[in-house]
Amino acid sequence: MDLVWSRFSDAGQFPKYFYIEYFMRQHGYQAEVVLRSFPGPGPQLRHPGYRAVTWISSGVTPDPDGPVRITLAALHHLLHDPMASQISRALLAFMRQLTSAQKRILDSPFERPDLEVNLREFLKDSGQGEGSAEHIAQIAAAEWPGISFQESAGAGRLGYLTEATFFTTDAYLNAVTAALTPPDPPSVLSYTDPRALLRTLNFLDLTCELVLGKGLVPRPPMDRSSLLALPASTEAEFQAGVVVLSEILRELGVPGRSPSHALGRLGDYLMRRLPGIDRAAIDPAVRRLDQIRMVRNSFVHPKPDPALIQAHHDLGLAFPVRDFAVGWDSVRAHAADSLGRLQEEIQAARATVVPEVP
Repeated sequence: MDLVWSRFSDAGQFPKYFYIEYFMRQHGYQAEVVLRSFPGPGPQLRHPGYRAVTWISSGVTPDPDGPVRITLAALHHLLHDPMASQISRALLAFMRQLTSAQKRILDSPFERPDLEVNLREFLKDSGQGEGSAEHIAQIAAAEWPGISFQESAGAGRLGYLTEATFFTTDAYLNAVTAALTPPDPPSVLSYTDPRALLRTLNFLDLTCELVLGKGLVPRPPMDRSSLLALPASTEAEFQAGVVVLSEILRELGVPGRSPSHALGRLGDYLMRRLPGIDRAAIDPAVRRLDQIRMVRNSFVHPKPDPALIQAHHDLGLAFPVRDFAVGWDSVRAHAADSLGRLQEEIQAARATVVPEVP
């Protein structure tokens, strides 16, 4: 951090990774290990996330020709330096101005207003370190929680935070940590009976036959469905179980073709057949089952995104899954719970059933 700051404060530009790597290697350190050791709040959706020191990646490794930048989190530890202190105050003032710029929305209900603020003009008008404008702009470009900055235009708007009216870096960094740290995971549902999921699927199918006149649950081959009753100790066993479960959910006998997966049609179908069913009760159950489908799809397309991470969280899974035995039990428990809720709501609404339109 001190190395990057010293080169940046002197030259007005961030040093490249190849320089940092060589310098640290000469002093007995591995640059990549040191860089990755900086903590960051929350899941790092933007590699390398928000840290005191950031870098540009080329695949999974730092780009040798990419800049190594510092953020306000680093300046917080450098406030003894007058220049660092001045830049910090200017960036916080700029964020307050960006927050104020959002009020333009109230005067423009039909067209999206321009919410950008030019950094140099702001620094000139406010007297907030105009002489350090280039330094401030370069740090603003990496300060995405508070500022979405366009270097080519020299202007920015509010970043990830919905407002940033802070006067100290302490307050700002506390808000960033709170915004980027996910909530505590839900309590893990217990799963002690290995056949509970199979039994719940059977109960749901029987209820649908009695109430709707036809079953919804497909009958996979025994060698496939038996996986739902087996534990998982390896990644392959975990994935095999999730695949079988998601295939059953995908092939539920829900009429229609759009959306292509049955769970996307299930809620509307039940509302048509059972007008008295509690939609507010079935939607969360359907959504939880659909999250199992999302986890299964991630086996093929593993790129992380907020929806996938939320699905892991709601299913009681770590992201990525490391304990496959616990993870598989959690998936089965949530599936059995959600399927059981659907069965109960269908049973409760049986008096309102209407004939299916051919």
